[in-house]
Amino acid sequence: MAQSPRQEGSASSDRSIPAAALRRMLLQAAVAIGMAALASTHPALAASLQVSPVTLLFQQGQPALGITLRNTGDAPLTGQVRVFAWGQDGKDDTLDPVQALVASPPMVVIPPQGEQLVRVVRTNRQPADHELTYRLLIDELPPPQEASTSAGVSGGINFRLRYSIPVFVPMAGAPGEPKLSWTLKQHDGGWFLGASNAGATHAQLSAVKLSGPDGESFDVSSGLLGYALAGSGREWRLSEKFPAKLAVAGLKVQATVNTSAQAAAVAVGATP
Repeated sequence: MAQSPRQEGSASSDRSIPAAALRRMLLQAAVAIGMAALASTHPALAASLQVSPVTLLFQQGQPALGITLRNTGDAPLTGQVRVFAWGQDGKDDTLDPVQALVASPPMVVIPPQGEQLVRVVRTNRQPADHELTYRLLIDELPPPQEASTSAGVSGGINFRLRYSIPVFVPMAGAPGEPKLSWTLKQHDGGWFLGASNAGATHAQLSAVKLSGPDGESFDVSSGLLGYALAGSGREWRLSEKFPAKLAVAGLKVQATVNTSAQAAAVAVGATP
């Protein structure tokens, strides 16, 4: 590999190899050398962050919960834990800074093959009249030298891996069940399935399928689609494969809501 560019650059090779082919061979050699250099200068890319559990559910009156961050890689790992109030505006999720829930410690350095327990603490422990919902954003940060280089080039820190962990604090008393209504509407060049939750507890939605009155169906999500939070909700853009002929009266949705399979009518063209 190292000798080929020199041979191709000789006078005899320039006459026998077309210029386009020569440029292509030189480019391939340069890419290979660049990839090798990148691998040798970024050994910390082997670091890997794992988090458990992936959902936090407080019990009534419980002041704190723990979450474990693990480093399965061969280099030290720096992590950051931030807490946000999690809401929904009918179309999407919203995240806002909050002080009613804190993570301790918010910054961690985990040795290779090590782990760190982070406590998630409620600072306001007054009984709530509705379910409280939060998100923990857990970021793997680049090593200091890589972070400073990234900041100098792009003006900010590049996150390497991120977990978004839902946190639920139940309301006082019996919360009851989610109460969902579904809509299908078209806007912004696509079809959107919306779920609005009038209940007092969140709905985790998975295995969602739409079925028309003629028996034709469309799989929205075979796994987790998302959440419709208590007293709110959001919508999800359907893939371009969604058949518009399903957008008729009599459309139904089948979904696993928390752990129960449910079926319901879908209002086509309505606004949640």
